[in-house]
Order: sequence, then C-alpha cells, then structure tokens
Amino acid sequence: MEDFCYSLTDENKKEVLHKSILGKGAFRRFKDNVNRLGISSQWYEFRDQRYREIAKEFCESKNIEYIE
Repeated sequence: MEDFCYSLTDENKKEVLHKSILGKGAFRRFKDNVNRLGISSQWYEFRDQRYREIAKEFCESKNIEYIE
C-alpha cells in the first residue's frame, strides 16, 4: 500500500492515502479512500502486478517454472 501511495503523481491523493495507512484501521481507511478518490482500478492493477512479482520471485527461488 505504501508503494502504491508513492507511485501516485497527484500529490493530494498521495498524501491522503499515505495518511490513511498509519495506525489502527489502516486497511479500511485505505480502501475507503481509494474508492472515494476514484482510483480503485489503479490500485487493484498495482496490487495484482505486485502479487505476480512476488509469485515469480518465489518460484525462481525454488526452481519452479513460473507460468503467467
């Protein structure tokens, strides 16, 4: 979530989301703000790409063929 915040070019959105991930209830606030700011599809694309990267790195570290 933090990496997504820093990837944004809109400074206002970046600040709102970064503040939302601090402290208790961070996941809910982040999700609510992503929806409120109208960038949910951007967030889910970013998240999915990161999951693919993690899976690929894991497979490579275990000598498992990664199939996209």
